[in-house]
Amino acid sequence: MSSVKGRFRSVGQEHLEGDLVEESSPLFGLVWTNPDRVGGAPCFFGTRVPVRILFDYVCDGAPIEEFVTNYPPISREEAEEVLRLAESRLLSRDRAA
Repeated sequence: MSSVKGRFRSVGQEHLEGDLVEESSPLFGLVWTNPDRVGGAPCFFGTRVPVRILFDYVCDGAPIEEFVTNYPPISREEAEEVLRLAESRLLSRDRAA
């Protein structure tokens, strides 16, 4: 069975079946989304940890360290990369509008 290397962890090819994030997307290897996994919520790649939880922590004023301590599969670097990507995508849409 082959595996697919994400930015922070690898998963078996079979786990990508039904995934909605294309390999050409900047999200690939960082976030995955599948209607059959966690109700279709975007999750950190290779986990069942919804990305929304990170945003909830940030909005509540909690430090990233608290998030990564409570969700040990996720590293600080991975959480920061998701935040940077969200910022980048939002700002690029703002410039396009």
